[in-house]
Amino acid sequence: MTPTTILVILILLLAIGLGICLYQLNLEKHYYQYKTDKSDHLENQLKEEKDKNKQTLERLNKIAYINPISKIGNLDYFISETTKQFLDTEGTEFTLITYNISNMGSVNKLFGPTEGDRAVKFTADKLRSLGQRQRFLYAHLYSNLFGILVKSKEPDYLIGIARSITESLTDFNDSFALEPSFGIYEITRLTVPVTEMINCAMLAQNMNKNKKVCNYSFYTEELDKQFKENKEMSREMEEAMEQHKFLMYLQPMVDLRTFQIVAAEALVRWDHPEKGILSPYAFLPLFEGTSVVEKLDYYMWEECCKTIRRWIDNKIKPTPITMNISPLHFESTKFIQKLNELTSHYLVDKQLLILELPERGIASGSSGIISVINSLHDNGYTLSIDGFGSMYCPLNLLTDLPIDSIKLDRSFLNRHLTSENGMTILRYLIAMAKEINLEVQAEGIETEEQANLLTEIGTDIVQGYFFSKPIDLREFDMLNKSMVNKVYRGDEYYPTFEDLEKDLDLIDYLLKQNT
Repeated sequence: MTPTTILVILILLLAIGLGICLYQLNLEKHYYQYKTDKSDHLENQLKEEKDKNKQTLERLNKIAYINPISKIGNLDYFISETTKQFLDTEGTEFTLITYNISNMGSVNKLFGPTEGDRAVKFTADKLRSLGQRQRFLYAHLYSNLFGILVKSKEPDYLIGIARSITESLTDFNDSFALEPSFGIYEITRLTVPVTEMINCAMLAQNMNKNKKVCNYSFYTEELDKQFKENKEMSREMEEAMEQHKFLMYLQPMVDLRTFQIVAAEALVRWDHPEKGILSPYAFLPLFEGTSVVEKLDYYMWEECCKTIRRWIDNKIKPTPITMNISPLHFESTKFIQKLNELTSHYLVDKQLLILELPERGIASGSSGIISVINSLHDNGYTLSIDGFGSMYCPLNLLTDLPIDSIKLDRSFLNRHLTSENGMTILRYLIAMAKEINLEVQAEGIETEEQANLLTEIGTDIVQGYFFSKPIDLREFDMLNKSMVNKVYRGDEYYPTFEDLEKDLDLIDYLLKQNT
């Protein structure tokens, strides 16, 4: 081959090699472009997922930490943020303040439950405004109770906060001022649970006897001693529940038409190792509104289900049992799940459980309470308003709520059974209840005269010491067998054996006269 041919071949090979390189470079360029585009796409997808997760988290936090009525932080939020501040601001002095609207019952009574919700929102708005200005932590703890965490122990400053809030609530409307009541707890140990601090502030708050004169109280050494005693008793209660030292007593509820036991109210007794059998008045007021009451309710509900199950297993016709529901449960519907679990576990018909809802717990008629009561009804439970008349529950609630019965309050009855005007009020109240298909019950019946009067005006079911005091299960079972012919027949005449002998003598005399 000539040199020219060799040169041409080399040039062709070089061109081919260069072409291959350019092709490879172009492939790599497209590959890297693809990888870059894919990476960008994945990065965008990841960013979108992060944004979605952030929005979901914010939404969940809003649900978990914001009170749905007041739109400010709730109890969980307050505990979480308080704990953070204790960790982040070491050496700072703190004070916890709680307050509620002491005349909220009057708001609901005069203006209705909708206005009650507006009062809570109004209070929350004023607290938000003051809290943002003075940069303190605030929250709507539950019901109409609010909490504040202040980085100060200066009494004048703390009292100033109470006064500022009080003044801000005077213009709720033209004719009505909201009246707050404050408890002030100066925090000495940051390791104490926040819920315990709240309880201390509330204990101080309860010491405000004349709120018109002074509507705030500080937590004192005397209250601290009382709190420690309560705490010790609370510990004993926890142990007593574990050891089944709480006993379920039943008080018979008697039908005034058939004079038979048709239901029984479950009442708790504490078999204390040192103090003997304690009535609920000896310990329940100490723990009203705390988790101890919640646990005790669960304990008693289970005892009721166990008792009904025992009756069924022993071929005894089960008696419906009324169970008390503490207002503490009305903050959410989670307790309904507990009720459903118990009835399912013990295979108990829900119609055998009558849930007594205290009037003081539902009188506000707030949207949250109405939702809870509707949920109970939807789950198949029989519902009764307990202590009706004690708080003058708005009558429209009787038609708005799916209630099956009302139980007239003992003090309400005592006030009205002794006067003609009072009897007229009772007569019309009972007639109204019957018109809307509500069963009328009464408690605290101690004399035959009371029983006669209640029979006369149409009361359906009664309970009280005239019929029977609360008794244990063994006594109740025995009484239930024998009570039909022995307890009460309201004003009816029953001939005695002596009467029968006289009648026989009279008949014998008349027969002899005719012979």
